[in-house]
Amino acid sequence: MCGRLNQFAKLPALSIAGRSLGLARRKSRAREDRKSAVQVLHNICPTDYADAFHLDARDELVLEPMRFGLLPAWARGCKAEVAKKFLHTFNARCESVFDLASFRLPILHRRCLIPVRGWHEWPSRSSPFFIHRRDEAPLLLAGLWEVWESCLPEDAADGPVVTSMSVITTPPGRYLGKFHDRSPLILEGDAAWQWLQPGLSKDDLRAFFQPYDSPLLEAFRVSLAANQARNKSEEVFRPIAAPVPQEGDAPVILEPEDEAMPGLKLF
Repeated sequence: MCGRLNQFAKLPALSIAGRSLGLARRKSRAREDRKSAVQVLHNICPTDYADAFHLDARDELVLEPMRFGLLPAWARGCKAEVAKKFLHTFNARCESVFDLASFRLPILHRRCLIPVRGWHEWPSRSSPFFIHRRDEAPLLLAGLWEVWESCLPEDAADGPVVTSMSVITTPPGRYLGKFHDRSPLILEGDAAWQWLQPGLSKDDLRAFFQPYDSPLLEAFRVSLAANQARNKSEEVFRPIAAPVPQEGDAPVILEPEDEAMPGLKLF
């Protein structure tokens, strides 16, 4: 699962497959959801907006805010009803992405990359861990996106157009398997660039669905501040324990006293 994202206030210099990326921010669509103007950097939860980039109709790379949790273009109802109905579409499992009605068109025609500082996983409810790269370089999460629009008058004032996305998930690599049985699909280099290209077949796309592992990945325990969706401060990724070592492949198991007092175990 990948349900809490963290991004950079200013995206570090980024290149994909040797291409330096000059990202132009897309102008807001007419009647865009007002919530898209609220920038959230830390503890981005489903229904918050996160920055993602994709290729536009001119094959230019554009950056834009997208709701975390995809609303299918075909969904009917007012914005509140549709958002409630599709509350759990923030992740798209690679095994079923071509079969589920919410995802099967976007995966073929509208793919994106979500640059993140890292994300959170919970081996148990009282033990959030923050996962990132030790060198603080962005991780590129593969996603798919869609534009939904309400035609109902009650949605006009608040913005009837919602641009939204979901993060593709796969089984985890060795290190990420210590924390959860799912992992976001992370792409690098030429694979990241190719993910954005139009015209890819289902078989082309299935070739991307590989567990990710890297010696640069690092995870450490953080405080229960990360459990609070309203907490958007840097506190959500401050370590309270040493990083989990890369060695071994056993899942993280916490001692009972750690579960009872999650904020007291320091370096």
